Amino acid sequence: MKVFRYTLKDDLLYPDEHGEVLVFTDGWQVTARIGDREITPRFHLSSGERLLLDRLKLLSKMTGVEVDPLPALAYPGKSRVLMLSKLMGAAFEEYVYLVLSSRFSVSRRPEIYTSLPKLSGRSSHNTPDLIVEGRVPVEAKVSFYNYQQILEYSIKYPVGALTLPFSEQCRVPPGWRCFTNLTKDRAPLLSWLDEVLLG
Repeated sequence: MKVFRYTLKDDLLYPDEHGEVLVFTDGWQVTARIGDREITPRFHLSSGERLLLDRLKLLSKMTGVEVDPLPALAYPGKSRVLMLSKLMGAAFEEYVYLVLSSRFSVSRRPEIYTSLPKLSGRSSHNTPDLIVEGRVPVEAKVSFYNYQQILEYSIKYPVGALTLPFSEQCRVPPGWRCFTNLTKDRAPLLSWLDEVLLG
């Protein structure tokens, strides 16, 4: 459980380490209290946070994956942006999983090899978001993605896919494919996977 302090102004909660409102988060449960009285939390959002929340709502509407942003909004400051981004990533990954598992056998976050960061002194990426039919990794990213991570996966899997919900720039290693705008058109990804898995 996490506890944050807020100040109530004009029915909105503003982060304040000396505030009288305590906001408790426990998993997906959020409770706000002033003394013994429970209140409905409504958080003040910066323009950047509002934009991110609107994008999350759009993603939810386009994919049909329901999300409750309240637990992410309970976090103050930069943590709120991080939590909203994580929630958006989880929602998109769930959508990609549902799309793929309706047609293929899909495993989530399989460890493709044992990571030994303590021995090598550097971390490595060894769990792609999804593996289709045990052969093709599919990464589901909502905005920023780590090219080095994709490159490490391409050593074990010369063919794979990076999926993005909206129209964005994408760069992948040779043998891998980018699929943007997946929320609008999933047919190219599915037909590509059919070709790869039959070949």
